[in-house]
Amino acid sequence: MTKKEWYKDRLLWKANQFKLLSETRLKGEERDNFFDKLHKEYMDSDDEILFLFSENNKTSWTAITTDKVISYHNNSVYQLKLDSIEKLIDIKKDGISDNNLKCDANFLLIGYEKLPIWTPNAKTLFALMNILRMFPLKKNI
Repeated sequence: MTKKEWYKDRLLWKANQFKLLSETRLKGEERDNFFDKLHKEYMDSDDEILFLFSENNKTSWTAITTDKVISYHNNSVYQLKLDSIEKLIDIKKDGISDNNLKCDANFLLIGYEKLPIWTPNAKTLFALMNILRMFPLKKNI
C-alpha cells in the first residue's frame, strides 16, 4: 500500500464517522472541467481529489486530496501538504463570538503558516477540523 492509498483510506474512514463523504455540489461537465483544472494547476498526477466543497458560483472552494488541502477564496489559492499540518488547526474567529462559532464559523487556520481554509458552513468546518487533526499520520506502510 502506497502512502497516498494509506492517506485515502484514513481520510475516508474518518470522514465516514462525520457523515462527510461528499459535499461536492458540481454536476456533470461543469464538475469534470473543474476537476481537470484542479489536476492541471495544483495536483501531482498520482494525486486524487477525495472531497470538494464549493459555492455554486465557485468564488470559494476547498479540495482535500490524498496529498494536500487546497482552498480558494478572496481571489487567492492556499495549499498545504497534509503532512505539514502538524496537528495545528484552529478556527478563525474574526468577528464571531464564542457562542456563535457552532453556527457562523467557516474558516480553519492550518499549519504553522495558519493558512485560511474555507468551508461552506460550521458543520463542515468542525468535521473537517477533526479529520485534518490526524495529520501527519504515523507511518503504517
